[in-house]
Amino acid sequence: MNLPSRIFAIGGAGKAITYELLKADWVQEAILRPRPNPETLTVTVIDTAEEEENRDLERIKEIEQQIQETKDRLRSEHTGRPGEITIEYLPLTRNIQLHDQNDLIGEEAVPRIASGVGMEEENWWLQPEFINENLDFATGVVRKRGLGKGLYYKAYAEDDDVRTAIDLPGRGKVAVIAGLGGGSGSGIFIDLVKHLKRTQRTAEITLFGVLPNDDEGDAENANAHAALSELEYLSLQDEDLFKDRILIPIDPTGFGGKKANILQSSDALLEFDRAAIYLIATYYNMMDMEDPFADTPSYAPFIIGIPQVLRYNVDAIQDAKTVTKDILNAKQDALEAEADIYAGVDRFLSREWSPDGMNGELHDSDRTDLETRLNNVKSLLDLDLFTELDYESVSIYREIVSEAEMEAEDIVELIEVIGGSIRAGTAEVSSDGEQFVDSIDKQLGDVIRDELNRLAHRKDLLVRLRAVDDNRVESTISYLLALEDEGINAGVRLNQLEAKLEEATERRDRLQSDLEDADEELEERRRSQQDEVDRRVDEWERSVQPIYEEYEDCRSIDAERLGDELEMALETYGREVKNAETEDQLEAVSDGQVRSTLNELSEEFDRVGINVSDTERRINASLADLSDAKQAFLQMNQDEGTLESILPWDTSGEEERKQAQKNYRMKRNQLDDNEVFTISRAGDSLSIELEYSVGSLQRTIEEELEDRRRDIVTETRAELETDSPRALEEIERQLDSGASFSEIAREFEELIKDEVVETDDIERRRDELRSELDDAEHKAELYEGTVSLFEELNGPRDAFINSQNRYRNLRENYNESRETSVSTEDEQYHYVKTVKPHDILQLRDDADIAESKLFDDETEKQRLRGSLEELAKNAHNPKYTGIRKRRISGDRSRYNDMNIVVGVMSRAINQIGDVADLKPVFQGAYNLGAGSENFASFPVEAGGSWDIGLGIFIDGIFLDNLRAEVEADGYQTGYQAKEASDDTDILVHHTHGLDEGYYVRRNDVLNLENPNDTQFFLRDEGEIKRDLLEKHIDDVSFTDAAEETDAPSETLDGGE
Repeated sequence: MNLPSRIFAIGGAGKAITYELLKADWVQEAILRPRPNPETLTVTVIDTAEEEENRDLERIKEIEQQIQETKDRLRSEHTGRPGEITIEYLPLTRNIQLHDQNDLIGEEAVPRIASGVGMEEENWWLQPEFINENLDFATGVVRKRGLGKGLYYKAYAEDDDVRTAIDLPGRGKVAVIAGLGGGSGSGIFIDLVKHLKRTQRTAEITLFGVLPNDDEGDAENANAHAALSELEYLSLQDEDLFKDRILIPIDPTGFGGKKANILQSSDALLEFDRAAIYLIATYYNMMDMEDPFADTPSYAPFIIGIPQVLRYNVDAIQDAKTVTKDILNAKQDALEAEADIYAGVDRFLSREWSPDGMNGELHDSDRTDLETRLNNVKSLLDLDLFTELDYESVSIYREIVSEAEMEAEDIVELIEVIGGSIRAGTAEVSSDGEQFVDSIDKQLGDVIRDELNRLAHRKDLLVRLRAVDDNRVESTISYLLALEDEGINAGVRLNQLEAKLEEATERRDRLQSDLEDADEELEERRRSQQDEVDRRVDEWERSVQPIYEEYEDCRSIDAERLGDELEMALETYGREVKNAETEDQLEAVSDGQVRSTLNELSEEFDRVGINVSDTERRINASLADLSDAKQAFLQMNQDEGTLESILPWDTSGEEERKQAQKNYRMKRNQLDDNEVFTISRAGDSLSIELEYSVGSLQRTIEEELEDRRRDIVTETRAELETDSPRALEEIERQLDSGASFSEIAREFEELIKDEVVETDDIERRRDELRSELDDAEHKAELYEGTVSLFEELNGPRDAFINSQNRYRNLRENYNESRETSVSTEDEQYHYVKTVKPHDILQLRDDADIAESKLFDDETEKQRLRGSLEELAKNAHNPKYTGIRKRRISGDRSRYNDMNIVVGVMSRAINQIGDVADLKPVFQGAYNLGAGSENFASFPVEAGGSWDIGLGIFIDGIFLDNLRAEVEADGYQTGYQAKEASDDTDILVHHTHGLDEGYYVRRNDVLNLENPNDTQFFLRDEGEIKRDLLEKHIDDVSFTDAAEETDAPSETLDGGE
């Protein structure tokens, strides 16, 4: 890409455009890219506005830093030597003496200046009325071209830096950028170029002059008329100061000049500046073709430049996504800190209060807080980027909130409905996240989900908070929840809490001391009556202890074991007796085990005074009777001998058997009487059953125990002066549980104390103190917990506040700094039309328009063609062209010297060449000639990452075809108004010729609506040129020296 090697930016308009050019990364890369023969660009910024110097220097410093970063990056990516961009800043008033008017018009100053620039002293044109009394150049020369020229001359004569900078060491292309309506740029540019041409006559210098709106004011109109008159005059005189004079109208911006409200048109001006650099770039890249402006007539020296840019907002979207990523990160940080706060407050409330009892009534401010929080969520969902990119999370949560709003109006119910929807899984997206558009979409979903969950948690905490009955605790939690901020800093708030804790602790300690005193007083009173207590306890012990010992002895007898052993021994004895088949076997049966067990049982019972002799007698008798019965049974069942069976009388054996039967029946009856064993009636078989039950022994023990228990209770009751059934029941319970005598004695002692010692008043006071102490301890623990809670959560609260503030600031900056929305299809534009690609999501990883496959899509190509044609059609609009007539013709001829040149600039120029043919847009609107010889176009492979720039040039424009010049309130009218005014001499709006004692101006303009005036420009160029100089242009002398001069001559010769 080609660019000039030198740029001179003069005045406010020149600076603004040049700064944007220098900031453009694609411009920097084109110059700085390392190559064997690196490019260079030197930019000289010239101005007279002193109050803008610091701002200018700051901007230049920022640009230089950006340039260095670009250079370092390119050096790492390419081989060769990098190019250079040098920025020189020349504030004309910085190094010259300006104390009062004498420094510009005094007897000493004028000769010095005249000598320094090589002019006659008597031609010095500045007058006191031109100069501010205090030489205040804070805002520059304030629309006084002549004063601007005078400052330039003085600086050139006195400031070595200026003389050094106004130089062209070598041949090359030079751009001069200036506004034609102000005082600095419009007042300096002609003399600056004269000097440059003297240092390098072959230099190709092109003027990029910004035309003021014709409604900016008479001063601006006068300046523009004078500047255009001088440019026309120089062209007619064939003075080749400029290769081309490109005029750029700014009517679409609505800019009303420095006196107007610049904020109203600042966005449009910024658009203009950013588009203008494409116009400049396309101009310097048409030079590979034959110069389309070479045959421009001298009477029509002006070229209208129309800058236009079509910008795919991919960078805007990427920038917006970067910013929104920061916004979401800040919000996530805030939510994480908020989660810590809520968890800590939740634990504290659950620890200090029962959840069942915490159902307070929300304040109106609480509801407002919750509504604000929910509105913030909705506001985040409404960010234009999210909507434009069709984020799934936006759709999901908008639907959840919308449905909840239809179901509930109250904010509490609304939050509960939203929370229920989230818990029910309404917001769930597939686990792998495929339904999300991109990572920011997923992050947004996470943020909104967490925000709504926090909102539900916050609502619950506020309901519980309003049930807290301690104002200090409630206020602290409100502060931690960022619900209120009384303007008290954290340190003061902590000190107040600690003071409250100290107060509660002191009260607790005081009550603890009082309670200890009451306990001591109670004990003292009890000790004073202890002798009476001891006497009565001793008497009770003497009467009860023997009974208790007998009671314990009874309890110590294992009646169940002894009974079981006796029963087993009796069963064994009975079984052995039954099984004996002979008298010898019967003789061998021993009753020793029974008697041994019976003796042990008898000894145990005797020990506690229980007589079991009857039991012993019956068992011993039964042992003998059972043995005798068995013996009788054996005898009566002996077999009869043979002899006995045949004898007719009773034998002795028979007599014995009969006696045995008789003995058996007797023993059977005796056994029945003793109730130990029972046997069957006489017969062939004998059965023996144990009838004795050991349960009688257990009952005997229990009866004895009950007797002694009763005796103990009776003795105890007898010792008490008052009937106390509960106390006696307690003693019985202790007896049953096996309490020791000392334990029972202590219980009895307490009963006696209750009777003897009078302590009701002290105990009542003690109970009251205990109740107060419980409350004080709770308060102390509560405030201690509150202090700990504050210390634990104040850090997270600060983190939350900081993150939340950062989130808000980012949101505000995002809203304020967005120059265009990411959704711009229907938005108004002036010079930069922003569009969104048809399928933006496929481009998110592409570096620029050339690397993308944007134009593989035929639909996108057609959209591009439509947008480019729309931009090109602005060349039909007088506001953009600044011309009165696009087609000029008379009865027999037409004006054929108006040429259209269109440059299309883009990194993707090779991909869009087939849709960038814009000639059809101009056909019919302009006279392109029979073979379209008056139309040319060229491509330029360069530009911003996602930009397509249009540089539209309309050549062959004469002064009388400039709309702002010829309109009723236009430039000439403003000039005439200033000339008729008594405020100042009109020559202050001129520059060319002042140094020689004259100035030039157009004295009238021709009306192209008038056929005769139109015909004026349909003649031979020589005739038009002669008539303009002779009839329509004045050179006005204002000094005697000038009047004596036959022809004007240049005088700025650098003092050579």
